[in-house]
Amino acid sequence: MPPRSTSGHRRPPALRDVAELAGVSIKTVSNVVNDYPHVRDSTREKVREAILQVGYRPQVAARQLRTGASKMVTLAVPSLAFSYFSDLAQHFIDEAQDRGQTVVLHSTSAGREAERTVLEGFKQVLGDGVIFNPLLLEEEHFARMERTPQPTVFIGEHLPEKLPEGCDYVRIDNQGAAFDATSHLIETGRRRLAFIGKIDTAQGLQPHSSGSLRRDGFLAALRSHGLPGDGSVVQAVDAWHRPDGFAGATALLERMPEVDGIVCGNDELAIGALAALRRQGRRVPEDVAVTGYDDTPDAPFASPPLTTISPDKAALVRTTLDLLGERIQGYDGPPRMVDTPYSLVVRGSTLAAAEAPAADLSPAAATSAAHRPEKE
Repeated sequence: MPPRSTSGHRRPPALRDVAELAGVSIKTVSNVVNDYPHVRDSTREKVREAILQVGYRPQVAARQLRTGASKMVTLAVPSLAFSYFSDLAQHFIDEAQDRGQTVVLHSTSAGREAERTVLEGFKQVLGDGVIFNPLLLEEEHFARMERTPQPTVFIGEHLPEKLPEGCDYVRIDNQGAAFDATSHLIETGRRRLAFIGKIDTAQGLQPHSSGSLRRDGFLAALRSHGLPGDGSVVQAVDAWHRPDGFAGATALLERMPEVDGIVCGNDELAIGALAALRRQGRRVPEDVAVTGYDDTPDAPFASPPLTTISPDKAALVRTTLDLLGERIQGYDGPPRMVDTPYSLVVRGSTLAAAEAPAADLSPAAATSAAHRPEKE
């Protein structure tokens, strides 16, 4: 056990304590701690047992000074109150652990200034790099930056086409996904469609916000299939939670009682809309079909189960960590933008007793490609 210092306090266990107990060199202990190869299994097990007995833990700060890397990355998301972000965070944590990395989870739910703090590099370094899903910052803020202060990969939406140096962007084709969800409703015979999810704020009306991109995909699908589509078929909401979906669907039914298909900006809105339709005595999908977006864990258990766009979270996470790893290792090329796949998961909210498997409608797939317009 580590001896007490002259002040009487027990000092933290060190490598030499582990080495003495295991009967090996300090270098061997270091090799085991850093998971280097070429250590015999029996020796590795003996060192691990000694580490357990003395309670040794590697000091991240010391490792960073020694190697320049902490094996920690920060994931900054808008709010864990959205099941999509909590589920996505778990995917990042699991994949990072498989790579020997640790994820520091940071919520920017405090608002715009919290996001600005992330973008400007925090007040102190939190790991080797940052994965950042912005929501409230203006697109011009990113465009004005020359370089991110640390290796960064952006995910989500709300980002301009021009990005600062030092970063990459992993995204999903929101417009194409909404186009495909809308086309699915049209192909099932729906002709009086509406979109729930517009947010009438400065951030919500930005051209690359989630609501704007998904609304544009919805309207593009209507035009592509020869159906009328203007502002009257777009329902505004205050936010993207279930109560907003309930209120939005209630308002929509009052002014557009003939609606027979609703495309929602996310699953939270869609689940709220399903509750409003039940309250109004509308049958789903017989009277009104409903789609969501995100394929959250609650989607299969909605009433009825929710048809939704399912982002390939595993591919998004792997791609993001790959790009961030390259940045951390010194890659300093121009920003890279990578689209990751998605699929349309068809469930009971659009087809009665639907048992069809998910159709691959990723940007790289041919399905619906003949109907999908060029990005606006």
